[in-house]
Amino acid sequence: MRKTHFILCLAILCILLSACKKDEKINYSELLQGTWVNTMVNGKPLLTDDTFVMELKSDRTEMYAIGIKMDDNNKTWKENSSYRYTVNGDLITINGVNGVDSQLKMRIKSLKDGILTFTVEESIFNGKSVPDDKTYTLTKVNTDNKKAFTGVWYGKCTTPGTADSLYHYWEYFDDGSFNYYYQDKNNKWIKKSDNQGKYFLYGQFMVANYSHDLLSGGQGLAFEGWNYSIEGNKMIWTGLRQNNVTITYEMEKVPAPPKV
Repeated sequence: MRKTHFILCLAILCILLSACKKDEKINYSELLQGTWVNTMVNGKPLLTDDTFVMELKSDRTEMYAIGIKMDDNNKTWKENSSYRYTVNGDLITINGVNGVDSQLKMRIKSLKDGILTFTVEESIFNGKSVPDDKTYTLTKVNTDNKKAFTGVWYGKCTTPGTADSLYHYWEYFDDGSFNYYYQDKNNKWIKKSDNQGKYFLYGQFMVANYSHDLLSGGQGLAFEGWNYSIEGNKMIWTGLRQNNVTITYEMEKVPAPPKV
């Protein structure tokens, strides 16, 4: 009898604990704070140049960064902090401020181990509804590599069959600017005077704005996004491009740029 009573009490306790666990609500408001990089759409890897980044700050403001196409010859990566957000249960609402007429409502599907998945319930831009039936997956930034990233790097593209087979120098500064060096047809090193370079770091994702050089054949402004890793004085970039081709650059940290 005493054994039966013990088993009954244990069963009731398990039911109560299970009910309490179901009633517990996840505090998404705290878990969402930080910087997030879009890595997949509809469960498929995203082209590295087509991603976006958002930072949800503790003061309820949001920074949103994405590549903008200005015209056929010019595109650039921009950060915009003219947004505020609220979190109500699993619904994130982002509103534009300071003249930005937009509202975005995102329903969280999952948020675990630094991976956020959401769908868009409503998207309004300049008073017009914009349909969006995609599922977005973002990865939370948990590293700060700025100290290791700044400096001078020397290397080249190592992907077979690519047009860019020459060595280059990249010189990154603390203020987010950078210099780029390439060789002309006479093997003379050229420092681009019109680079207009600015780079952005989001954990292990880097975006760089630049203007086309004489060797590229392109015109105007452009940007590129790269996943990168640094180990000692070695750095590797990888970028998923059209036709699911992954481009890789390998480089080494060196004391100084070339003499020009």
